[in-house]
Amino acid sequence: MMPRFLAVLAVTAAIAGPVAAQVKCAEGLPPVDRNAPSRMTVQEFIREVTAKEGASSRAFADFGYTIDAAVQTLNGDAVDGEYRHVATVGFDSGAARRDVATSSNTLKRVKFADRDLETLRDAFTLTSERISSGDIVYSGRQRIGEINASLFDVLPRNRDADIRGFEGRVWVRAREDAVMRLCGRSSGSPIAPMRFEVVRQLVGERHWLPVSIRADEQARVGDETVHVRITVTYSNYKAR
Repeated sequence: MMPRFLAVLAVTAAIAGPVAAQVKCAEGLPPVDRNAPSRMTVQEFIREVTAKEGASSRAFADFGYTIDAAVQTLNGDAVDGEYRHVATVGFDSGAARRDVATSSNTLKRVKFADRDLETLRDAFTLTSERISSGDIVYSGRQRIGEINASLFDVLPRNRDADIRGFEGRVWVRAREDAVMRLCGRSSGSPIAPMRFEVVRQLVGERHWLPVSIRADEQARVGDETVHVRITVTYSNYKAR
């Protein structure tokens, strides 16, 4: 594992991203207590958190919810294409899934469809495979509301290589082995490995499920650089 001062420098570079990016990982949060001890070791993070991530991802299918998603491309300050999807997902009396949705799509410079919403959500589920290509560093504690979260950074082993899996910062409620928040890039994101902020909340007393996923930056799409803004919100979770 790299020395601590080098790890901090690497983390800063890893989550900084392009200058034009609008998602700021530390915005609105108090300073990190870098000297605070962790309730969780790196090995426990790899073992326990990834197991909890898999369980919560599977449990998502057992909840109804409302989703409001927008993917926009911008030319300067003007929106020149937009995908929009609003849906209520629920279950009938026989527990069969029922979706009531409206969608529209005028995107021309990037591709995004309804099926990509699941791909996007899944890209930020921290399975062991998605963090196996990075070095994991404990970076201190930081308060999110009433919770003093443990911070872990997933750093690329090769700064010049393409992104593989997830790279960025993870806020963990160590008592529950639960990821509360992520900010970083994933090779699994359907448009490009932009910098995303993913915020989760406790649902049904067991699972931390997403309430927002957002990104806003100049993304490399093929041979073109495109300003892409993504906002996805989940609300009104109800168990099957």
